Amino acid sequence: MLVGIKYCGGCRASFDRVAEAERTIAELRGSDVKFENAVEGISYDVLLAVCGCLSRCLDVSQFNTEKIVYIYEEGGAAAAAERIIAS
Repeated sequence: MLVGIKYCGGCRASFDRVAEAERTIAELRGSDVKFENAVEGISYDVLLAVCGCLSRCLDVSQFNTEKIVYIYEEGGAAAAAERIIAS
């Protein structure tokens, strides 16, 4: 399974988006899930949209995927990993 990771612009600096995404990756270590920074034009099984806040204003319309999993708060990594596996 290929998961593309897309980060928002980071207007809420108090939330470490990269660290939360890394926790999600760590949750799935040893599985058949491969992560990469999302690139327009690549088809992903899942897009992991890492947002800094609840507004989730990150534009993901340019990505070719049927499943989008959002992280928008600390502690969201485990739930995101479960949603990715359920895909």
